[in-house]
Amino acid sequence: MVEFSLKPIILFFVVIIMGVVFLGEIADNQVENTELSGVTNESITMSSGTANAVINETIAIVSQVGVVGNCGLIDITFFGNSSNSTDLPNVNVSQHVNITGYREFIVSAAQFPADGDYNVSYTFAARTGSTAQDDLVSISFFGNGTNNTFLSSVAIGTQVNFTKPGVITASSCHFSNGNNNISYKYEGDLYVVDTKTHPLLKLIIVFFVLVIFAFGVQSMRDSSGNFSFGFNK
Repeated sequence: MVEFSLKPIILFFVVIIMGVVFLGEIADNQVENTELSGVTNESITMSSGTANAVINETIAIVSQVGVVGNCGLIDITFFGNSSNSTDLPNVNVSQHVNITGYREFIVSAAQFPADGDYNVSYTFAARTGSTAQDDLVSISFFGNGTNNTFLSSVAIGTQVNFTKPGVITASSCHFSNGNNNISYKYEGDLYVVDTKTHPLLKLIIVFFVLVIFAFGVQSMRDSSGNFSFGFNK
């Protein structure tokens, strides 16, 4: 009498099918555990950030034009020298000192006719915005069609900076308020920060495949030599 049982074989194929499904899930989780997520050309709105104050910066006036040391000039609160300044009753900022650019301003020739060194106090601000994701690791691109980090004059880490929570700061000399695009890498929700464990996490798939293979071999061994279709001949 030769018996042949279908039960181990059916069980084997069921386990293989379930194993393939679970293997896909494990593989996806393993990628999210060990690989950084990326965003390409996300739209980000930039606006003037927190105002910073500079007191009595010394600059040179040439033909009534002055240039301060920081971009994003917002307001001038003082201009002058020991003999003539906006502290005097007949001189004021609104009438005799006017901002004309990100760093530039002009002074009244009637009040400040001579070129030379003057002191200026002012406020300025960079452009800031926030990405949709946090836990930023790196930026590969920031900008628009006119100014962007592909240009040699705009560098990540100098004109464009970021913090891990996703706050982007850009130089007001290169960028205005409004929309820009940004591409970056970030740590996803399932990302394991401790990179030393990444090799072990990648071995999970190998161990899972070995377990399925071992189960299949054992199932086939259990069925060999015992052939039965549920009836005897």
